[in-house]
Amino acid sequence: LAALPARAQSLQELYDAALSYDATYLAARALADSAQYRAEQAKALGRPTVGLSAIGSRAETDPPSTSRKNTNSLQAGLAAEQWLFNRANAATMSQAEKSLAVAQADLQTAEQELIVRLAQNYFDVLAAQDALTTAQANKKAIGEQLASAKRNFEVGTATITDTREAQARFDLATAQEIAADNDLRTKRIALDQLVGRSNVAPKPLAVPVALPATVPPVVDEWVSLVEQAPSVRRAQLG
Repeated sequence: LAALPARAQSLQELYDAALSYDATYLAARALADSAQYRAEQAKALGRPTVGLSAIGSRAETDPPSTSRKNTNSLQAGLAAEQWLFNRANAATMSQAEKSLAVAQADLQTAEQELIVRLAQNYFDVLAAQDALTTAQANKKAIGEQLASAKRNFEVGTATITDTREAQARFDLATAQEIAADNDLRTKRIALDQLVGRSNVAPKPLAVPVALPATVPPVVDEWVSLVEQAPSVRRAQLG
């Protein structure tokens, strides 16, 4: 099959992929699921219990002097129980509910941390791409200066010192290009490992960049929402 060009992935697409791959987030989600199951089990302590029982018997006698006699009996019973006050069960149920709330707060924290890590790696790759492009353009410009210095030296309008200085600048630009390329490779590997894909190509920013306004626009309103932060809720529950 012919090799097709790689399609760039958006930040939302890579986030969806990371949700099903990142080990830290998956561990937090598994703990939240298990806490949900334990909470449901604890709630069963407050529900009524019903028991059904049935007993059947058959007796048969066949004495020599009398006629045969058969006796059949069947007993059935239904019992229901509902506790009105049980301190131990109430404490177990309350603890299970708080453990569930703690696990949900941990899951929300893990999700927010995943968003931050993914965004950081995503834009690190874009920045590294820009740095490599700049380094390549710089090397190309210095290469033209080096070629001009060599021609001028050949016709006698420049000294050997000018040529060697141009060569030194070109060597430095080459080293900068190699460093930028290595940095881009490192950033891409980190992004690949985060989302569980190979050769991820982030979509570049739309030009011109138009960032939406921050909502809410006042910092005091953000501070007033501190009680809703998952880390704060977890500390309060603890």
